[in-house]
Amino acid sequence: MLTRRTPAAVAVAVLLSALAAAPATAAKPPRPPSPPTGGERPLTADEVAASDRRVAAAEAYAVTVQAEGLDLVSLACVTPESSITTDAQATASGCGVPQAFLGVEARDQLFGHYCGPAVGQVIANYSWAMKSGVNKYTQGKIAGWMRTDATGQTDAFALEDGLEAATIGAPRRPSGWDWVVTDLRDRDGDRTTGDELHTYVRSNISVSRMPMAIPVKPHDPASQFNLSSWPKAVASPGHWIGIYGWYNTWDGGDRARMYFTDSSRDEGGATGKFWNPTRHIAMLIGEHTRRFVW
Repeated sequence: MLTRRTPAAVAVAVLLSALAAAPATAAKPPRPPSPPTGGERPLTADEVAASDRRVAAAEAYAVTVQAEGLDLVSLACVTPESSITTDAQATASGCGVPQAFLGVEARDQLFGHYCGPAVGQVIANYSWAMKSGVNKYTQGKIAGWMRTDATGQTDAFALEDGLEAATIGAPRRPSGWDWVVTDLRDRDGDRTTGDELHTYVRSNISVSRMPMAIPVKPHDPASQFNLSSWPKAVASPGHWIGIYGWYNTWDGGDRARMYFTDSSRDEGGATGKFWNPTRHIAMLIGEHTRRFVW
């Protein structure tokens, strides 16, 4: 058993080294200005390079896991929390498939445009290993780092800046960690981005042990997909959620799942922990900014 798992352990070490090799926050070049409301600017060359390094490390990890047969065993025998169904608990508790979850707590956003700061608060609390019910920073403090009140929204680059400030020095933040923005796209030409997204979530949760921030249209009236936390259609400009877990392997269908926190109890959705098929989340990202922060 030790001999069989040794290559995988080496791959994990290589992945962690790749993640730690990212440039420190202080070394980042000045950001170009964001475009007016209605769109986000393209990534700079340095931002693309940082994103590509993270993607390459995640893909290398996924290849090694599959080669070692670790997709056939469970990574964590835990029962994920869910506010919408008991099926997830009953299935995951059997530990029959690969899965991994982080111990996060959902937070309700204080204002209608504070979904970004609420996700930042969830991730900051996890990173600083805060006790249940205790916040490391207020949403107002995080909103200042994210420029949410100044702009009336939180784009991916502002959310990245806020996460850098809210997690710097945190005990659960990996050494050398750098938050990056990535454009979700079909890199292997199979006409879906669900496989790419599932790979990124697996490496971030299972190896880096860090949550992710994802922007979506939660339940657009014109879409056939919606967050499970938003059962009713709403014309939303966009909404941030925090990814804290994954379940099952990608097969092109809806067996692979992503688990997330939502903060929208007073904005048309719900606050708590939920899950959706990874394929659905990938489609929701594609209908919005087509990017995420990890």
